[in-house]
Amino acid sequence: MTDQPPGPYNQPGPYNQPPGSYQPGPYNQPPGSYQPGPYSQGGIPYSQPGYYGVPEPKTLSIASMVCGIASVIMGFLLLPQIAAIITGHMALKREPSGKGMSITGLVLGYLCLLGYGALWLLAIIGLAVASTTTGTTSTF
Repeated sequence: MTDQPPGPYNQPGPYNQPPGSYQPGPYNQPPGSYQPGPYSQGGIPYSQPGYYGVPEPKTLSIASMVCGIASVIMGFLLLPQIAAIITGHMALKREPSGKGMSITGLVLGYLCLLGYGALWLLAIIGLAVASTTTGTTSTF
């Protein structure tokens, strides 16, 4: 090691020395002979990112989310809720990358099924009660 004053953080190095007083490197290269290329950052040569393959298809997850959103709008049919729930459960098993969309479809499907199912149930009960009371006559 050469007798150089310690640099910042008590590390030895050519800090705070006048230019031109540097010692040659281990391969007798003059200091500062390396010039980075135009696409390098911090002395690291530029390289293209690796190819990771084709992204996973998320068709079931997208279908679950779309059916969940459609169940909010057209939920009185009860068909979009069932489709959102079925495709959401299938997507959770098959497509781990579309987990957020499939959970969104499941939540919307179950909530709308509960809400519109209760609405249908109340309508059926109301119609049944109304049909039994209109057939009887009251004597006042």
